[in-house]
Amino acid sequence: MRRFASFRPLAFSVLVTLVLFGLSLVSRAVVPRAPVGNIEKLPQEAFEPPEGLGLILSEMRSPDTLFWALATVLALGLLVWIGWLREAGFNRSSQWRNLRLLLLPLVVCALILSGGLFGSGPASLVSAFLIVLVATFGEELVFRGLLWRTLVPAGPVRAVILTSLLSGLLVLGRTATDGPWPEAVRLTALTLCGGFTYGALRWRTASIWPAILIHTVFAFAVSIATLGVFTYPLMMLLSTVGFVAYGLYLLRNPRVRADGGPTKPAASRVR
Repeated sequence: MRRFASFRPLAFSVLVTLVLFGLSLVSRAVVPRAPVGNIEKLPQEAFEPPEGLGLILSEMRSPDTLFWALATVLALGLLVWIGWLREAGFNRSSQWRNLRLLLLPLVVCALILSGGLFGSGPASLVSAFLIVLVATFGEELVFRGLLWRTLVPAGPVRAVILTSLLSGLLVLGRTATDGPWPEAVRLTALTLCGGFTYGALRWRTASIWPAILIHTVFAFAVSIATLGVFTYPLMMLLSTVGFVAYGLYLLRNPRVRADGGPTKPAASRVR
């Protein structure tokens, strides 16, 4: 497996993405979203929304959460099998670099939240955070962990572009077959463009943890923010064109790229 990933990095990355499509179908089959045929036949309890822990468990029980949990297990299993867990960016905080670069994405998150919060209580916020955390951790583990380590020997810029494209294609394939096209296009744009910033932060900070942090904070902010006629276009502009521009700026020349980590990953024994 390590030989395949090392000598055929693009083929390996595409294969992993195709496996993720399969896991998406499995998750939908295990946790289907069954439509209600006749609401008159529903019991009275069905019209009473759950509260507290019941609300959290109800919201967590979804095909999306199951999918990202399965994707996390897949990525972790491959990283352990190949022996790339540390090279994927799971290191100590003392080894992180350039944390000042997180400031701009955090400012974007603050702007998104400036219009107010949407939520029905603490349980709603907790469930939203847990759902976001499972999804962002799984996405970063796959694309800025496993596939990043696979593609980065050809250079961080190429790794940023390819991982962003693959993550965008995955989201497009999953959402276009399970929802309206406008929503699919919106989520695909946010995923693809955001990948430029997350990938650049992955390289410049020499760790996957800052990318996971920023992605989680951003996704959580979007999920709980009250986006109005001004904040919504601003959010879309900053998180698409802005994130692409910021990611490319962080990798703007060889000298700056060298500041982010070794030009080549440490040599490892082929299994």
